[in-house]
Amino acid sequence: MQGRTRRIELTSEPPATLPEISIQPGIASLLLFDTPLASDGVELEGKERFRRVVVGEDTVALMPSEALREGERLHLTVRFAADAMPGEAHFLLVVVPAQADTQVEVLRVQRTSGPAQSEATELTEELQRLREENARLRAERAPSNLLDAITAPWMRNRGIAAEQFKRPLPRVMGADLELDDALCFRAASRVAVKLTVKFSRSERPWSMGSAALIGPDGHRLHIVQVWQSKSTAGGAAEVLLVVEAEASGSRPLGPHTLELWEAGGDRTLRLGSVLFPDL
Repeated sequence: MQGRTRRIELTSEPPATLPEISIQPGIASLLLFDTPLASDGVELEGKERFRRVVVGEDTVALMPSEALREGERLHLTVRFAADAMPGEAHFLLVVVPAQADTQVEVLRVQRTSGPAQSEATELTEELQRLREENARLRAERAPSNLLDAITAPWMRNRGIAAEQFKRPLPRVMGADLELDDALCFRAASRVAVKLTVKFSRSERPWSMGSAALIGPDGHRLHIVQVWQSKSTAGGAAEVLLVVEAEASGSRPLGPHTLELWEAGGDRTLRLGSVLFPDL
């Protein structure tokens, strides 16, 4: 699964086709607007099938649930507080496999005033704020109790097998960080990888957007969700990164490569020789 950062420009004339925004269950999509939103100015079709819908002064954060199915198309309407054209915008949220627009910048008008450098700085600060908000939303989705696990349909009667990475731990490529601990989990139809990492204070803040688990034959497991315990801004002492994927059957799983993609950035973390325990 790969996350994308996009830019949508709105004009005073209605578009011939509605702008489409790709979403995927378990992956947060953040919409950033260049003007404040009206109070109660967001209407979302099928809102009950989203885990979270958070509306800020000029942002909308969406966390789709597994109740959404591939190919579904949902209407999103946003109304603005300022008296300018257009007064509202319409979008189509499309459930696309292995793809999600994790950050979408929506501009109503082309900015023509102010130094270019100042505008770039403001945008950079805003994107960083969104990355931190994304990490916070993921942290709030952490499992709360054992009951959630033992009653899940993917558990069945085999339980969960866990296996710790052998030491010395492999190196994570793609950023200046230290891998403190790593575990692999396997249930009847799910697998997961949990990494405990420490990012260097010199490393730019990291916010996980999406992931991939690639087998020795190139086959990619379907990613169910990714989770980050907290923001790495300021050099967080320890950060948990968790990736969950579908994997049915009890046969042994060969070594996989784990790739973690940054939300709204160009960094990719890679970890090889990921081995899942047998059931």
